[in-house]
Amino acid sequence: MARYNMNITEYINSTDAEERFDFESHVFENVWYRFVKHLPQEEDWATNSVDVWYYADADEILCRTEELADMIADMLDDITGEHMAHSGYYDPEEDEKDDCVDGRTGWYYVDYD
Repeated sequence: MARYNMNITEYINSTDAEERFDFESHVFENVWYRFVKHLPQEEDWATNSVDVWYYADADEILCRTEELADMIADMLDDITGEHMAHSGYYDPEEDEKDDCVDGRTGWYYVDYD
């Protein structure tokens, strides 16, 4: 295991910034998809009228509260050691104004760069 870690460290230290970002981005995506696949999926709860506090689709994790969205984003950043997760809100007033009210309106979300 130590040799594996040494090789990763050597790789990161020997590459330029763009290559390091690509490597780090790949690591984050791997963690993201492994995490998301274990969450309730949109089609699961929408059709079964299950009351959930969060669910996932291909691109986002949607949460009922800001605190939960922030906690998930922080946890993903902590696991990967990178700040790539972001949380936000589908504001009902903005969605109404932009004529894009849908099932996500009023939910907080977590996504990543």
